[in-house]
Amino acid sequence: MRFFLTLVIVLVVFSGFAQSGMISGNLVDKNSQKAIPFCTIILNNSLDSAVNGAFSNEEGKFNLNEIKFGKYYLSIQSLTHETYKTRIFELSAKKPFQTFENITLLQTGIKTDEVTINVERAAVKIEPAKKTFDVKATGADAGGTAVDVLNTLPSVDVDDNGTVSLRGNSNIRVLIDGIPAGFTASDITTVINQLPANSIETVEVITVPSVKYDPEGIGGIINIVLKKEKKKGYQGSINISYSTMDKLNSRISLNLNKKKFSINSSYSYVDGSYWFSRTSANSYALQDSFVTFNSNRDGIRREPSHNANIKLGYRITGNTQFLIDGTINYMHFKTSDSTDFFWNYNDYKQEEKKRISLNNGNRLSKGLQFSSSTKLKNGNKIDFLSRYNSANNPNRGDFTEPYLIQKENKVFEAQSFVTQLDVKFEIKKAAKDTAEGNYINIESGFKTANRQFNEDFTFFEFSPSLTEFVELNDFSNNLLYGEDVYAGYGLLNIGTKKIDFSAGIRGEYSTIVSNNQGNNYNKSLLNFFPSASIVHKYSEKKSLTISYSKRIKRPRGKQLNPIPSYSDPYNFFIGNADLIPEKSHMSELSYLSVGTKNIFNATLFYQFRDDRLGRLSFTDSSGTSTVLWINFKYHQTLGLELFSRYKFNKKFSVNGSSTFYQTWVDGENFRKGYYAAYFGFDLKINLQFKLRKNTNITWTGDYNSRRVAVVGIVLPRGGSDLSLKHKVLKNKGSLTVRLTDLFRTRRFGIDVDTDGWLRDVRYRYESQLIWIGFNYNFGQSTFKAKNKFRRISPNDRTF
Repeated sequence: MRFFLTLVIVLVVFSGFAQSGMISGNLVDKNSQKAIPFCTIILNNSLDSAVNGAFSNEEGKFNLNEIKFGKYYLSIQSLTHETYKTRIFELSAKKPFQTFENITLLQTGIKTDEVTINVERAAVKIEPAKKTFDVKATGADAGGTAVDVLNTLPSVDVDDNGTVSLRGNSNIRVLIDGIPAGFTASDITTVINQLPANSIETVEVITVPSVKYDPEGIGGIINIVLKKEKKKGYQGSINISYSTMDKLNSRISLNLNKKKFSINSSYSYVDGSYWFSRTSANSYALQDSFVTFNSNRDGIRREPSHNANIKLGYRITGNTQFLIDGTINYMHFKTSDSTDFFWNYNDYKQEEKKRISLNNGNRLSKGLQFSSSTKLKNGNKIDFLSRYNSANNPNRGDFTEPYLIQKENKVFEAQSFVTQLDVKFEIKKAAKDTAEGNYINIESGFKTANRQFNEDFTFFEFSPSLTEFVELNDFSNNLLYGEDVYAGYGLLNIGTKKIDFSAGIRGEYSTIVSNNQGNNYNKSLLNFFPSASIVHKYSEKKSLTISYSKRIKRPRGKQLNPIPSYSDPYNFFIGNADLIPEKSHMSELSYLSVGTKNIFNATLFYQFRDDRLGRLSFTDSSGTSTVLWINFKYHQTLGLELFSRYKFNKKFSVNGSSTFYQTWVDGENFRKGYYAAYFGFDLKINLQFKLRKNTNITWTGDYNSRRVAVVGIVLPRGGSDLSLKHKVLKNKGSLTVRLTDLFRTRRFGIDVDTDGWLRDVRYRYESQLIWIGFNYNFGQSTFKAKNKFRRISPNDRTF
């Protein structure tokens, strides 16, 4: 298998490269005959697809190098002049150069109600160890939440519990605008379930982060970037989506951008009821007995939430700016469900019991961040940020069974304070008017972080004799968790026309303190995290990247809590105070090719996870299941990820991705026989079709193959969605319709075989929905050309 995967990469890398030519020209004002700087030059092929681009320099000149032979035309766009299109021309072996001596542009007014640059939005931008997906371009913004968006992305998956994973690894770091989405896994699930899809601009998937990123999250980083208005003037937008069973997603944003001052604000409200069901069929065989134990659970949840954000920016000088970012989220949740339990002992003793549960509570989270950025005259840069986040989540549960009444009170409180300073030193600067200049720079930074968690859980049972609720001390517990991190890093970046090289190391000293009813857990850790990457640029359109990074996953909260967490009479969750951090070594070899009609990316990746944090489930003879956190011996994965975007013509394009992987998990340090080795694959496809000028239709599909775990088999699953978008009101508004889970196939299932127990678990949730939405943009933009030209890296281009 390893040989096969390596061979595929080698064949792709050494495929033939097409011959290329060059395009150059000069831009002048029609009336004054003066040079026009800083215009956008877009190279389009005969299918009207943008394939390359550049900017005119201070003298109005521009160059496009290494252009594959074919037929093209230029679209020249300026904020101060009318758009201009050249005639169609051809580059060939006989005529590899195309020169436009003087292109004259007619000046227009500076202030306008609406300026539209007709560049097709790129659905994906691929950089070394990073992919950026445009949500609007993929059609995933038509209704739903961030969960629906993430499920359309290659190698990203969100399971039935809302857990996000990348390449099958759920130990990842999820960010929103670079800020952690939550304090715990369940906290993150709550946040992304309440984030409207139409509030998301792009999603960044970083598979091998460099040392300048926090090393927490061994599977990589997913950064959800929210919409922000950058144009000068005032703008706003209104989004509303409605679905069956009272589901509503709404958002309004108001933005004002002046020369030195900016305000970006937004408010969203999400509400709706969702049903779910779970069945579990169990059997336990001994020499003298045979027991069956089944349960059926049906429930409904509702989680109305309010989300508000405001960003205040001020530019002191042209090179120094400040930003204050405030966020508040309030949610009230309510879940009700009933569970039927059935026992059968050797066909002569049968029991049946019903348990009704009601849970309700609130979640309030707040965040405030101050940041500044200063660019010095010599090219050096200084960035500073200070961030405070807090969350408060009290909730109550009431449970009734025949002759039994119970209740629980839970309180989760958390806060974090982070301070970070980053500096960049330019040793050798690249030329301003080219993307291929040589450069050398050093990046360095320092960070301090303090995190505090408090989980308080009390469990009560009604006593008929005392006619009051009595606390059950065996299940009640209180957990205090504290973590201090002090970190510093250094990163060297070197670039030439053909090679980009980056290498660095990060050092972290951390202390962890955990207290649970007198049981103290104290550890001090010193860790070093190296990273390195080499990019070989065969041309501006073809490159090969080798990357490596070391990451860490620290045990937190309930993972360290040795007191059982009581879910129901037959399910317990137990932490482990002896857990140690999990370390991960990630490496990949990635090839990228960008053609006139196709983008192709192939990545061979390998990950070794030492002391892997994992959960094991075992069941006793009474049917009680216990989930225990432990450190597995190791977990390693070798895989191949393929991604391609192909544009057939002006109306039809397709994105396709596949991930094939071989995984080995060794948990025999906990119990003999807890070992798994399996081959799996994930497939995703996105088809986009333009029915007419203002109407687009998108179909997405995904499939996850069967996987083997140390305690059982995870069944295959998949589904598909269909969306339609129609622009109205002079393209300022749009109507959307989206149908999720077309064939009602999204579900989760696992077959468990441990300790003599055979368990078949099936879970379904409300996934087949019809979303109808409307979006409207309004406002005025004011543009002013700047006498400045910025170097554009090939990785920054989205043509």
